[in-house]
Amino acid sequence: MDAARNAGGSTLFEAARLFVLLAGGALAAMVQLAILPSLTRIAAVYAGAGSGAIDGASIAQLVTTVAAPTIVLGAPIVGWLAGRVSMRLVLLVSALLFAVSGAAGAVAPDIWTMLLSRMVLGLASAGLGTVSMGFINDYYTTEKRDRLIGWYALLGSGGALVVLIVAGALAEIDWRAPFALYLIGLPIFALALPTIRDVPRVETAGAPAGQGSVAAATGYLLLIVLISIVMYMATIQGPFLLQARGIDSPTLQAVMADVTTVGAMSGAYLFGFLRPRLGFSAILFILLAMLGIGTVGFGLAGNMIAIAVFAWASGFGAGLMTPLSQSAILNAVPPAAATRALGLSFSCIFLGQFLHPFILAPLRAAAGIQGAFIWVGGIMLLASLAVLLWRMLAGPRAVPSA
Repeated sequence: MDAARNAGGSTLFEAARLFVLLAGGALAAMVQLAILPSLTRIAAVYAGAGSGAIDGASIAQLVTTVAAPTIVLGAPIVGWLAGRVSMRLVLLVSALLFAVSGAAGAVAPDIWTMLLSRMVLGLASAGLGTVSMGFINDYYTTEKRDRLIGWYALLGSGGALVVLIVAGALAEIDWRAPFALYLIGLPIFALALPTIRDVPRVETAGAPAGQGSVAAATGYLLLIVLISIVMYMATIQGPFLLQARGIDSPTLQAVMADVTTVGAMSGAYLFGFLRPRLGFSAILFILLAMLGIGTVGFGLAGNMIAIAVFAWASGFGAGLMTPLSQSAILNAVPPAAATRALGLSFSCIFLGQFLHPFILAPLRAAAGIQGAFIWVGGIMLLASLAVLLWRMLAGPRAVPSA
């Protein structure tokens, strides 16, 4: 029986708690996506704020991306703070900051206030994502925890689609209107107050609560960075490949991004069924193989239907990454280090996204955009074969079951 059931709440109480904990993935997606439909208007409003080569378009793009470095740097700090002070307190403060800093963009008097509010929003998102996953680990047994981690990733991907649709409709009314979506932090705060409680940590072997080592997660954290660099191929590099093939329609390019997201939702959803039946290495093989097939196929496909199929395959592999890596990390580190390890994993995902264009730029220059897809996908296929060979040679017992 899991800790959540031991808490003795009603079905409604449990539903409210799950809403709070599973919302973190969708809220993380909102950080950038909620204001995408307003980008051109933001560029026009702040066109005079830049100087020299910094025009309105550059400023608008900065508004969307400035939160990412805050997440990369802030997530480990938030994880450490949650372990030392109170996970519940960090969750409550993060929910309030998410609402206030997110909505502040609608009334920001100048670009500097806008950018500062977006940086605070990134920190709040890191807090919500890290701590909500930590509570899932605290409240539920391993099997149910892994299913919920899959649902967390699923709702994050699904939330991205919903946010884009709603934000687009709101942007038609006024460019400031989508900022109101961030006010969802307020009901999260209100529901968390009665439903979320800290779970006491057991102090063992001279390691007080919040002081366990995260060293066992190092390999998984590195893996997250490497896979994150690759899993954005279809969404970040895909439009450029389509443009090179004469497909300039923004609608078609958006459809490819949506298909990739649907693939990610499929992978996240199936993780809950795969995890109890397959070990870490088997799912890692599927993840790398799907990323490889999807990326190579996207680069070679000659028509939109084939491109869509391979975009889905790439998204499927990406959808497995977050639940698999976080489940493995939680199995590897002691409970006292869980929130710090989760904070680092959250940071590593965004670090991979941040590094992606810097890694791909020289490869694109050397091999062209199509060649970049083939090379990156080929590396993933080789990596999947290496994992399969490792599993076969090492034997089931020698392979980590994390």
